[in-house]
Amino acid sequence: MLIEFSLENFRSIKDEVTLSLVASPDKSLDNNLITTEVLKKDKLLRSAVLYGANASGKSNVVSAFNSLKNLVMMSHTFQKGTEISYSPFKLDEKYLSKPTKFKIVFIKNNIKYVYGVAFTNEKIIDEYLYYYPEDRKSVIFERKDTNHYKFTIDKKEQKFLSEKTLDNVLYLSSSTQLNYKKTSEAFDWFKDTLTVIGATDHPQLIDYTARSLNKDKEFKELILKALLEADLGIDDIIASYEKISIDEIPVMIQKQLKFLVSDKGGDLEKIDIKTIHKVLNEKGDELKVEFNFNEESEGTKRLFALIGPWIDVLKNGRVLIIDELDTKLHYSLNVFLIKLFHNPIQNRSNAQLIFTTHNTNLLDLDLFRRDQFWFTEKNPSVGSTDLYSLVEFSPRKDKNIQKGYLAGRYGAIPFIKDERIF
Repeated sequence: MLIEFSLENFRSIKDEVTLSLVASPDKSLDNNLITTEVLKKDKLLRSAVLYGANASGKSNVVSAFNSLKNLVMMSHTFQKGTEISYSPFKLDEKYLSKPTKFKIVFIKNNIKYVYGVAFTNEKIIDEYLYYYPEDRKSVIFERKDTNHYKFTIDKKEQKFLSEKTLDNVLYLSSSTQLNYKKTSEAFDWFKDTLTVIGATDHPQLIDYTARSLNKDKEFKELILKALLEADLGIDDIIASYEKISIDEIPVMIQKQLKFLVSDKGGDLEKIDIKTIHKVLNEKGDELKVEFNFNEESEGTKRLFALIGPWIDVLKNGRVLIIDELDTKLHYSLNVFLIKLFHNPIQNRSNAQLIFTTHNTNLLDLDLFRRDQFWFTEKNPSVGSTDLYSLVEFSPRKDKNIQKGYLAGRYGAIPFIKDERIF
């Protein structure tokens, strides 16, 4: 479970901002909350939604999650001199040489962890990992000025591991690859729990759902049940794969494809998805009609792409970060997907959802608590992103949040000048 995430000097975000999933004292919508043994006094939110004008920086919050995960997962593969992916705030020259900073607080196996890192394109500047067994802070490691380490446990072993960690490599990643168990728990949270989906439909999402249909009968039943609940008229789905030779591909793109599949024996797989719809004929008899996947609406294809990962996240208690959830989806389908997270029966593993959207119909206090709404807004004088919660405005529980947002009471909307273009 995610508790909070802080970031600084990343893309449009200049000074530190923090997205927190710690619930406020608000007593409304108790089903939207998670009670944990780790946080004695606080509860966690099952979801959070980010609003903001175009180019306000809300997608950069999603990108920061993805950037941190990729760095953790890939850092141990870096060679000496490999550049780190580094995107500092560019509208202030001083920040071009300052490190990007990430700090994330999460729960793994009923223990709270705090992991932080500061880096440039050349090296890791600072890094640390704390955990709280029995609710007491314990230092697993601290790293300052790239090569100065502090250990309070397994000192001899960790000193040996740190000496094998390059300047541009995370100690969290390198020590895990060398089988150090204390860091592997945190590493595994990034690997297994944190899931990030971008705004663009990706073929891998469709592929994931399709393969899940074939691999796991129970998973297929859950997918079909979800699609039935979404009222798409789909009774069944058949997904098949056919191997094709790269020689069948047009010559102009063969070179690139050969590079991509060179280690897979030179074969590609073509996916074929059929959807089955039930209808009644003139006599009232039930017929099953087959459609090619490409004949379905864009909204249906988008939901199909999401529903496989969605169910996986819910079943396994993962944290899902998704940019522009509303893309190609009707408002009712958005609500359907969100409610799966808010329903304690559907979400027994306490999965969490964070997403960005422009759909103001979701600004509904019957669906979300006030502390679940977050906004991004550009500071016009500096060009940097501010991130803040609706709670800061203390709106009444009976307030029309959508109307207030569109009226500009909470900021985070575009300022459009009423001027002639032609």
